Amino acid sequence: MVKQIVALFLFAIGIAANGQVSQGGQPLPESEYLESVELYLSRSARAMAMPSVRKNPKQPLRFAEPIYTNFTPQNSGIWESDVNGFNVWRLAIKSEGALSLNLIFDKFYLSDNDKLFVYDPERTQVLGAFTKQNNKPSKIFAVAPVAGDELIIELQTKRPIDSNHEIQLSAVNHDFLGVHGYLKRKSDFGDSGSCNIDASCEDVCSEEVRRAVCKIITDGVYLCSGTMVNSSDTESKPMFLTAGHCATNGSGTLFDYTAQTIIFFFNYESPSCDPIINGTDAQTVSGAELLAYVENMDFALLRLAEMPQESYRPYLAGWTTQAAISESVFSVHHPQGDVKKIAISKGAPANATYAASSYGGVRFLEDVHWHIAEWDRGVTEGGSSGSGLFTEDQLLIGNLSGGEAYCGNLVNDYYVRFNQAWNKNTEKDKSLSQWLSPADISVTEMDGRELSDYKRISHLNEPKTAHVQYDNDFKGSWSGHNDRNYIAYASSFYDIESAKIGGVYVVPSKAINSNQTVNVKIWDNNNGVPGDVLWSEENIPIRDFSANSESLLELSTPLEVKNAFFAGIEISYEASIDTFSVYMSDISAEDGENRAFVQQANGEWAKFNDLHSSIQKSTYWVDVLASDAVFVNIGDIPKTIPDTYVKIINNPIKSGEIRFETNIGFLEHVEVFSINGSKLQEESMPAVTQGTFSVCNLPSGLYLIRFSGKHKTVVKRVIINN
Repeated sequence: MVKQIVALFLFAIGIAANGQVSQGGQPLPESEYLESVELYLSRSARAMAMPSVRKNPKQPLRFAEPIYTNFTPQNSGIWESDVNGFNVWRLAIKSEGALSLNLIFDKFYLSDNDKLFVYDPERTQVLGAFTKQNNKPSKIFAVAPVAGDELIIELQTKRPIDSNHEIQLSAVNHDFLGVHGYLKRKSDFGDSGSCNIDASCEDVCSEEVRRAVCKIITDGVYLCSGTMVNSSDTESKPMFLTAGHCATNGSGTLFDYTAQTIIFFFNYESPSCDPIINGTDAQTVSGAELLAYVENMDFALLRLAEMPQESYRPYLAGWTTQAAISESVFSVHHPQGDVKKIAISKGAPANATYAASSYGGVRFLEDVHWHIAEWDRGVTEGGSSGSGLFTEDQLLIGNLSGGEAYCGNLVNDYYVRFNQAWNKNTEKDKSLSQWLSPADISVTEMDGRELSDYKRISHLNEPKTAHVQYDNDFKGSWSGHNDRNYIAYASSFYDIESAKIGGVYVVPSKAINSNQTVNVKIWDNNNGVPGDVLWSEENIPIRDFSANSESLLELSTPLEVKNAFFAGIEISYEASIDTFSVYMSDISAEDGENRAFVQQANGEWAKFNDLHSSIQKSTYWVDVLASDAVFVNIGDIPKTIPDTYVKIINNPIKSGEIRFETNIGFLEHVEVFSINGSKLQEESMPAVTQGTFSVCNLPSGLYLIRFSGKHKTVVKRVIINN
């Protein structure tokens, strides 16, 4: 193996950006220590980083300072040749004290078979592979923040080392605020205010609208918000509405380069109301084209440079050009770059003039804003700029320009009016109408539109609460390491008939760094318990997870399932007992059957409510991302009552006769249903604690059996093999 070491050249110090849709894969093993290039903020940049982020609360939130560079594979880094068929270039960069680093390439053009990764030295966060599919005509490419003050860039190529590799890193952005750590810091520096409300915990906002809202990073140093919007154009890449001051450089000057550096973060929200869980920020798109912009109206319409992957579940929000609103409104946003929040005003917004100036000092036009006199719940902050204002009908009517509101002062926010941005200006690059409905600008309303069939299937209970279950009888939890040496924990998806699984969410309650590893698995259904492994991600270090923060593991190829299945974790026991666990959630009688299953030390699976003294039904917080999902329809079959049981002794049924035990008092009859809810058979039954009934006339298959008494009902699923 030959190594070629190239000299390092460091250029001036200054400003930068971020973004991406990645294609999967992993960096290659390093053969020896890689020394980092040390970067330093200038004194002026350090001074700029220190003022309070609340000084201009509705301007873009500045969280980082740039360091300009000129790194290429030709002038910096280390090459290794013939590593698993690739020539590999690596460049390690460090900016001491940074809470994260993000990158902007002003030249990024990959060839066939090229793969580029960006990751921290421990490889706990790996972005990429980026491939030629990420190439853009501008050759500008931004990469999302990597936590910590050091990162590595790795290019894998089959081209010769001395080729003209079109990669040039122009800026490294030093995060002084901590964009990755809002829910983890003990300090409130940069955190959204305590009066903010998680968007996922409010019924006034639909799940679809939440999926239209994105956090954005511009120039690698500013945080804003915005909304994907629907248009009559169903063929091209989706459009995005934000504040004009979120799409310009620091002086307020229109600068298309800034749009090309924007990173869009999809689905960054807390999936729980109690406790508050940090959402994944792994689903990103890099770059956009600026379509329309008006500085003195403070709006910008962008078109994404890349299509969001279907697994991002993108939604295009509907809108209305109504000139007067008489109902309550709400705004969905990312204050301080935090997980998605909501602000609700019970009062209708009023047409108003915002007596302020743009980011560039230009006075806003008269009567082009909505005035929110007071928020009843929630508020907006720095980082909320550009966020959408919606009606009760979930229609977009404006985007946040500025105002005075913050926690403790819930008054006076101003949103650019969608109806004014629609066609107040007739020029194509200054109006929304010319882009959202060019064939008919008289359109006054457009519904929202789905771009994906993917759904996140979760069994978290309706209050969206989760907990960790401990027991006085043993050390450790019921969902992780314990001195009973439970091997694995799985949640049942018994109500899915078929689906294509594209990802698995795991929500740890504890993840202490150790040598132990975790396997994430999907099992098929073996007579009501996990059976054969259908898919697995093996030997994931616990350090790759974070407590109170969801992790999404996406499958490289969707897994097609044709029946019920299980998803969960398998753990090792190389270190101390209580180092990893996942959250659990209770299941009520109305929520259905127990979904939590435990693999005991002897390898046998058991229901959680059969092992736990409370017999409380539960589920592990392991969700799946699925498309083409078909759910079992069991009609009006009642759910199981927790303190009532029926045990099928001989399931699967091979003799044509079902034998059962039950504690239902005054048992009256038994009914047999097909899996779609059609009643096939009914028999009267005496009040017995055990009994039998014949199913010899039914063909082989999966059935639901309902046992009913005067006040109790239990439904069981059985397999008949006649």
